[in-house]
Amino acid sequence: MSESPATPAVFISYAREDAAAARSIAGALRGFGIEVWFDQDELRGGDAWDQKILGQIRGCTLLLAVISGRTQERAEGYFRREWKLAAERTHDMAAGIPFLVPVVIDDTAESAALVPDEFMRVQWTRLPGGRTTPQFAAQVKRLLEAPRGVARSAVAGVADPGPALARPATVKVGRRVPAAAWIGGALAVAVVVLVWRRAPESAPNAGAGTRPLTTENPAPAASAKSLAVLPFENFSPDAENAFFADGMHDEVITALSKIHDLTVISRTSVMAFRKTEGRNLRKIAADLGVASVLEGSVQRAGGKVKVIVQLIDARTDRHLWAETYIEELSDVFTIQSKLAGAITAALKATLSPAEQSLIARRPTQNQEAYDLYLRARALFGATDGLDSRENLERTAALCDQAIAKDPAFALAYVQLCFTHSRLYWFGHLDPTPARRALAKAAQDAAVRLAPDAPETRLAVGYYIYAGENDWVRALEEFRAAAAGLPNDAQVPYFIALSHRRLGRLTEALASFARALELNPRDQASAIEQVMTSVVLRRYAEARELAGRYVPQFPNSSRLLIYAATAQLEFDRDYGAYLRRLESAPPAGNDPLGLAKVYSLALARGDLAAAERALADPRLATIPATGEGINEPVALHRALVAFLRGNRDAARPLADQALADFAAGQWTRRQEAPVLLGRAAAHALAGRSDEALRLAREGTALHLAHDKFTAFITRTDLARLYVVLDRREEALAVLREMMTDPSLLSPEQVRHDPLWSRLKDDPRFEEMLKAAKAL
Repeated sequence: MSESPATPAVFISYAREDAAAARSIAGALRGFGIEVWFDQDELRGGDAWDQKILGQIRGCTLLLAVISGRTQERAEGYFRREWKLAAERTHDMAAGIPFLVPVVIDDTAESAALVPDEFMRVQWTRLPGGRTTPQFAAQVKRLLEAPRGVARSAVAGVADPGPALARPATVKVGRRVPAAAWIGGALAVAVVVLVWRRAPESAPNAGAGTRPLTTENPAPAASAKSLAVLPFENFSPDAENAFFADGMHDEVITALSKIHDLTVISRTSVMAFRKTEGRNLRKIAADLGVASVLEGSVQRAGGKVKVIVQLIDARTDRHLWAETYIEELSDVFTIQSKLAGAITAALKATLSPAEQSLIARRPTQNQEAYDLYLRARALFGATDGLDSRENLERTAALCDQAIAKDPAFALAYVQLCFTHSRLYWFGHLDPTPARRALAKAAQDAAVRLAPDAPETRLAVGYYIYAGENDWVRALEEFRAAAAGLPNDAQVPYFIALSHRRLGRLTEALASFARALELNPRDQASAIEQVMTSVVLRRYAEARELAGRYVPQFPNSSRLLIYAATAQLEFDRDYGAYLRRLESAPPAGNDPLGLAKVYSLALARGDLAAAERALADPRLATIPATGEGINEPVALHRALVAFLRGNRDAARPLADQALADFAAGQWTRRQEAPVLLGRAAAHALAGRSDEALRLAREGTALHLAHDKFTAFITRTDLARLYVVLDRREEALAVLREMMTDPSLLSPEQVRHDPLWSRLKDDPRFEEMLKAAKAL
C-alpha cells in the first residue's frame, strides 16, 4: 500500500442497478464541496481499469458502499471486488480510522446483508432511495477533514471500536387518517383496531421486520454552526408582558432560521427547557443535536425593551459572545436583526445579503398590532388539531384585531390563513364552505401584501393543501417557501405530508426525518413517522422509533397505538396488545373516552359491552380526524347487531345511518369516506348491489385523489366483500393490502372476526406470511 497520504475524497461503490441512487448521493456530496470518485459511465473490466480502481480505493479517504436488495440478488459483480479491496485496506489501518461507510438505500436488513465481515464492524447509514440529508453530508465532510490519526470515536462521537458513520434519525411522516372505517373504523384512537378478538397463535410474519428493538442510535457529531435558542426569561415588572418575552424568543428563532449556513432548532423542541434553574447546557445541546446554545432575558418597561443574550459553546462551556441591547419599543425589530448578524459572525457562518434583507424587514409599524400577533402565534402554537375549536377561534380573533390595527400587516394574514385552514381541515372542527372562504380571503390578502415572502408561500401552500386538496400545487409552494425558510421545520413537515398524499411514502419519510432534525421534540412529526413506518410494514423500524418517542410523548394515543401495532408484529401477543390499547389515553376529540370504550369492547370481541357503549346518550357520533367523517352511531349499532347475528335489528339501524349521512354537509375530501360509510350501511341492510356500487366508487375516488388514504381505506372494501360473502373479491383485495402499504397489519387480520371467515382458505395464511416490509 502506498505510504502517501490519502486524498480527501469519497469513492462510491455500487451495483449498476443502483446507479441512480449512487448518482444522487454523489451529486448531494459534491453540493457540499466534497470530492467524489464515482464511475458514472459504469465501465467495468480490463487491466487498466482494474489498476485505476485499485489506485482509487487505496487513495481515497472514505469508501461509501451502496447496499440494497439488488446487491443482495447478485452473488457476483465488480462491486464485490471493490468491497473486498476496501475491506483488505482496513487491515493496514490503525484502529479507529474512519474508512468504510456502508449505506443502505432500501429495507435490506444489516444482519442478512451479503458484505465482507469488515462492513459489519461499523455503523451503517440508511438513505432511502439515495436521498442524502444535509446532516449526512456534513458528517462525511467532517470525517474527510479530520486528522487521520484521530480515533473515530473522537471525530463522530460514537463509541464503536471500528470506523463508521453514525446513523441519522430514521426517516419519518403526515396528517391524521380517517378514524372511523365502516367495519374496522370507529376508532377515536385513530387506528383500525375495532373488530378484532382473541384467536389461536399464528406463525410469525415472515419478512415483515421483526428484529428486536434496539435503543442504541448514536447521533452524528453536531455541526459547529448549529444552535438552540433557549426560552428567554421575562424580567419585565409586569407579568402580563411574559407573552412579549416568548414572542421575542420566537421571532429570534424565526430570524435565524432564514440563514442557510446555520442549523437552528425549532421553538417546539426548545420550550421543554424553559426552566433556568439547574440547566445543564451540555446535556441540552446533546439532546437537541447542536453545538451552541443561546440564552437570554427580556425586560420591557415603559417605551423601552432590554435584551441580554449570551452564546455558549455547550461542548466546552466556552462563552462565544454576549451582548446587551436597549432600544425603543418601536425598534424591537432592529434588535432581532442585530442579534442575527452577531450570532452568525460568532459562529463563523455566512449571512447573505438576501438573508439579511429578509431578516431586516419590519412586519408592522404598529406595536399594538405586533403584540396581538405575538399572542396569536403563541396560542396557535400551543393548540393541537384535535383540540376543541375554542383556542383556534381565539387565535383568529387575535389576528383580526391585529389586522384592524394595521390592515397592511401581512404576517397577521399569514397566521389567520393557517388558523382558518386548520379549522377547515379537521372533520370534527369546521369543514364548512364559510370557513374555507375565510381561509382563502386571508391567503389572498397575504399574497397581495407580501407575495414573495417565504411565510406567504408557506401559507399559500397550506391553504392549497387543506382547502383545495391539490397536493401537487401545495408541494410546489412548500418547496418555494423552503428557499427562504431553510431551518423552519414546518416546511419539510408539509412537504412530507404532500408526498404522502401522492403515494410517495419513502420521500415522505425522508422529509419527516429532516423535520425532526430541526425539531427533535415535535410530536406531530414523530407520530407521523411511526405511523408511516407501520403502513410500510417496517415494524422493527417503527418499534425503534416508538422506543425513542413514547417517553417524550407518553400521552399521545395515536403514538401508543402505532407502537402497539408494531410490537404485536414482533411478539404476536394479542392479549398484551389489547392491554396496551387499553392503557392509551383517549384521543383529544374523544375527551370522555366513550368512543375508546366502544372500540376496545369490539377489539376484545365483547359485543354486549360494545352495544352498551353505543347506547350512552353522550356519544352523539363516532369522532374522526383529518379527512375522516364523524360517523353516525346508528351505523356502528347496525354493525354490532350484524356481528351478533341479528340482521333484522341491523337493517333499520343501517337505514337510520343512511338518513344521517344524507343530512350531513360534506367537503370534497370527505366524499370518499361518506361513500364508503353509505356502502357499509347498505351492506348491513342486505342491499349488496348498492353497497358494492358505492364502495367501488368511494375506493376509486380515493385512488384518484389521495393515494395514501386509499392504501388505508382499502380494508373497508375488503371487509365489505367479506360481509357479502364474496370470497374471491375479498381475497384479491387482501392480497393487494399485503403487497401494498396498509395500516392493517398481518397479525391484526389474523385476529379479526370478519377475516376469520376466510381462514379455511389456504391462500389466506399464505398472503399474510408473504407480507414484506416496503
